[in-house]
Amino acid sequence: MEQAQSGPVTDFLQECTITGLSESEATPAADLYGMYIIWCEQGQQDPVSSTAFARQLRQNGNHPRRRNHESIYPGLLPTGPIPIQYILETDKPPSPNGPMSVFGS
Repeated sequence: MEQAQSGPVTDFLQECTITGLSESEATPAADLYGMYIIWCEQGQQDPVSSTAFARQLRQNGNHPRRRNHESIYPGLLPTGPIPIQYILETDKPPSPNGPMSVFGS
């Protein structure tokens, strides 16, 4: 496994996600990047590109998979106020799995 690096993406993951969950719990890659953008805006930081974001996620041990024609991060779910802000800004409906599983399966 690659060693996690420090930096904004790692900080985002530590502050805004729960990891180590069942692989059935997953977050779409596009949604995770959108939440990262909001997190950067709120912290007045410049976000990295989506390619650099994906690379840094892999360096932190999060590897994407394909499910239903989209890229997802299994075992990783958003938490805290950022996913709520993302839902409000994108009009994305919450998952029927409950508030902790905003983007779960």
